[in-house]
Amino acid sequence: MPKFHAIDFYFMSLTHEELLYFCVAILANVAFGSGFMRFFALSLADEPQEESRIYDFNPFTNLDIIGTIVFFLGGFGWGRQTTGHKLSLNKQKPWWFLISLVPPFASLTLALTAAYVKYFLWSDKVVDILLGLSVTITAYHIIPIPPFAASRFIYLLLPSDRAWKIFSKAGPYIILTMVLFDRLSGHPFLREIMNPVVKAVGSFVAY
Repeated sequence: MPKFHAIDFYFMSLTHEELLYFCVAILANVAFGSGFMRFFALSLADEPQEESRIYDFNPFTNLDIIGTIVFFLGGFGWGRQTTGHKLSLNKQKPWWFLISLVPPFASLTLALTAAYVKYFLWSDKVVDILLGLSVTITAYHIIPIPPFAASRFIYLLLPSDRAWKIFSKAGPYIILTMVLFDRLSGHPFLREIMNPVVKAVGSFVAY
């Protein structure tokens, strides 16, 4: 397969057509990532909320306000999170860690699917943008700040759930602040740090 090239998504640099495709790629990622995460969490909850599952894979109800802002400012982001349920299983922390891996796995699956379509079936701008965004989201999940998956390593180490709740509420605003500084300061430190990871994930997908 051809070598993957990382794309710096930023709504100010996209054409109207590309912006539309970018929105489609966002909706696809949040529908599958947040949808499956919420589905598994509710399925394993002590008191599953059947009525809440109707909209599990609705892309619009799975959007997160801060996550969506970060999508357009930083080229990555996240969907609605599911964290407030007590699971009907022993050892809550390891199971929540596994559930947190669902969004990056979903994005990676979308990236692999888009790569297959691009290289074997149909090459188009919408496929390129879905591939690039899905790869980028997968890579950014190594950031150890909520709501990204790697933050659950910290969750495993914290002695109390109270500390995690404070951290998980502050996490999205910390990431938003980092993205704003990255874009407005003239020193794209976040993109420079993450570009090798994005390219590594892209190379894996394109292999």
